[in-house]
Amino acid sequence: MRALAVFSLLFLSACAQFADRVRVESLALGSNHTFTYSVRTNTVMTENRDGEAEKIRLTWLTQDLRASRACPGAYVIDSRRFVQPGPGTFGNGGDIVYRGHCL
Repeated sequence: MRALAVFSLLFLSACAQFADRVRVESLALGSNHTFTYSVRTNTVMTENRDGEAEKIRLTWLTQDLRASRACPGAYVIDSRRFVQPGPGTFGNGGDIVYRGHCL
């Protein structure tokens, strides 16, 4: 019984590295208090502007800006665009790229 439990845990931990992460992002800080924030989309975190996925992405952006101490006050998003890496076999997914500045 213990051997089965240990095997199950090892199997699950091996599979965890192949799991699709929901939060895949990067924050690049520029000069003059500017930033570029990129977030990967997937079937859960769709690229649309309205809805829960966009609210979550903007919450992540605020958290990351605060954690990096880049914008102690407020910030403004100057542009938002969807970047699709290529048509590929399934042609879905890509990155939402936000560019903005701190106030």
